[in-house]
Amino acid sequence: MPLMTKIRESLSTVFAVFAGVFVVYIVLDWGMDITGRKRRGPSLESQEVGSINGEPIFYKDFSELVRQVADNQKTQTGIEPDENQLHAIRDQVWNDLVEEKLYDTEIRKVGVAVTDQEIIDWVRGDNPPDFLRKQFTDSLGNFNRQAYESAIQNPKNKATWVRVEDILRKQRMREKLQSILLAGIRIPESEILRRYIDQNIKFDAEFALFDQSMFVKDDQVKVTDDDVRHYYNDHSDEFKVEAIRRLKYVMFNEVPSKNDTDAVTSELADIARQARAGADFLELAKTYSETPSSETFFKHGELSQVKENTVYEMKAGDIVGPARDFDGFHLIKLLEFRQGKDEYLRASHILIKVENNDSVKALKQAREVLGSAKRGEDFAELSTKYSQDAGSAARGGDLGWFGKGRMVKSFEEAAFKANVGQIVGPVRTQFGYHIIKVTARDRREVKFTDIHMGVKVSGQTRDALNQQAQDFQYLAKNGNFAKEAQGLGYAVSETPPFQKNAMIPGVGLNPGLNKFTFNGKVGNISEVITLQNGYGAFMISEVKDAGIRPFDEVKAMLDSRVKREKKMEVLKQLVTQLRQTLSPGDSLRKLALQRPEVVIQHPTPFTLSEAIPSVGHDLAFVGGVSALTVGEISKPVEASRGYYIIELLSRSPFDSSQYNSQREFLRSQALREERNLFYANWLDQLKKSSDIVDDRDLFYR
Repeated sequence: MPLMTKIRESLSTVFAVFAGVFVVYIVLDWGMDITGRKRRGPSLESQEVGSINGEPIFYKDFSELVRQVADNQKTQTGIEPDENQLHAIRDQVWNDLVEEKLYDTEIRKVGVAVTDQEIIDWVRGDNPPDFLRKQFTDSLGNFNRQAYESAIQNPKNKATWVRVEDILRKQRMREKLQSILLAGIRIPESEILRRYIDQNIKFDAEFALFDQSMFVKDDQVKVTDDDVRHYYNDHSDEFKVEAIRRLKYVMFNEVPSKNDTDAVTSELADIARQARAGADFLELAKTYSETPSSETFFKHGELSQVKENTVYEMKAGDIVGPARDFDGFHLIKLLEFRQGKDEYLRASHILIKVENNDSVKALKQAREVLGSAKRGEDFAELSTKYSQDAGSAARGGDLGWFGKGRMVKSFEEAAFKANVGQIVGPVRTQFGYHIIKVTARDRREVKFTDIHMGVKVSGQTRDALNQQAQDFQYLAKNGNFAKEAQGLGYAVSETPPFQKNAMIPGVGLNPGLNKFTFNGKVGNISEVITLQNGYGAFMISEVKDAGIRPFDEVKAMLDSRVKREKKMEVLKQLVTQLRQTLSPGDSLRKLALQRPEVVIQHPTPFTLSEAIPSVGHDLAFVGGVSALTVGEISKPVEASRGYYIIELLSRSPFDSSQYNSQREFLRSQALREERNLFYANWLDQLKKSSDIVDDRDLFYR
């Protein structure tokens, strides 16, 4: 019996667990008939959802592949994928199919092959495939070779090994294709040296920036209509525009309905009745809670406001809820309190800010408000009326619970010295003057069990929302989009312009909607489109074909450009004249003596790869500095803001030992970046040059 067959027959069931992760890659070889070799009748299942270089992708095969990936996700997460997740899965499966078919085509073109012996040597060698190796590696990173070999020798799961073999064969063939594609990439020594210098050599320089907006006044240049027209004609390529479209749309967002909320609260109320009738609350939590309960004690400030306000008012054994919080509803049973070592306060405050540096006025107002509070006026009402801390003022000044170290020092000291119910202040901080009322002190820590249920959009709600969208779409198609929306109380939005195959602003990537838009005319209304967060009905509101933007449309922008160019010409003459006043041996600072408005800047020493203080990542400046020798002053260096004149004061010496120690790392770094860029561009061009038809929007709304 051949060794490959023996291995196939000896793999342990352990591989069945992780083999499913690779379903997208291996399904093509599992008889799924993606390329249509097993034809059926003209049913929905045999209709094409698209094609790749002429090879059809059939609905049944595509939907089955989506189902397998969705089932695999459910196995991993324990949660059934919702419609939004299914939409993402369909996109991912489609993209994987496209890449898989394109890879297969290129692999056949170059004649890449992988033998059985290569797979055997890989599996049985010193460095087994990573995804196999991980199954036998502990948390410390130790590979258990004995367990791995035992799994191989265990005579089970022939079918599983066939799948694993397919994965490995595909992976190795892609690696060989990549090796062929990237074999010609070389990194010259000059690139390695440049990287070393950019990352390691420190430059110390002074410079003067001559900003065209400061050194050349508007009245020093004159821009005529002829100047602007000539610029437009000379730069017409810059004003080419792709075809663009706009859409008006009505969104039907998926949000839980009252029935969805009622279903959760009803279920939690029933669980509460079971608990009060004697059922074990911890067991109920294990059965029903969407998030596990914590066994820890919580301090003030560590819980949401709803839980904070609830649990600290309960007694041990109490069951409270359903209580609504930001993440759904909670049924809480308090287990116990204990005394902690840290003290916590709850306080409210009124903040009077110091505006226009008028601290006398602010202090006077703070004292007046303090007097009103001490005379017994309602503190919460005073905070709502006077406090300039909008967040807490909306809560009557309540800051919640806090411990030491949470507030600024002067505020904290005043609050912790006060008694419960005492009002103190005004207390000065960097934010202004505070009047503080301490409302509670506590050292308790609390432990409780929590049954948490989120409120999710049910199938019934989703169906009702879809029907609502369908009804509006029908009326809009047979009437007026905007008027029908207004009559039904729906908001109509409009996208900014977008290009073909691009992301649709406010909607996202949606190939089906994009195709509808670019194949249609103004006024065309789409079918109801399923979106990530609901449904949408869309109308094409603007169509602009590819061309050159009209002169009148860009004239204002061109005026600004031409004016800048003319100012830069004037500025260049000025800076060149100033530079000529410097003799060899002069310092750049001589310019500041000649022209007081010239500012000489001296940033801290920098490398060329980092953001330079006061300059940033300006390639013109970097090029100017790197070309200088120590003590040299540059000629005017043109940049986006104007012109630089730079003096190089010093540069750290070249360390050949350090360079040699980093050389191979820098080479591999450069090689990796170059290969990644080349490969990404290759794949992008391959997709663009291929005939890819995506008709999924006809099947999935």
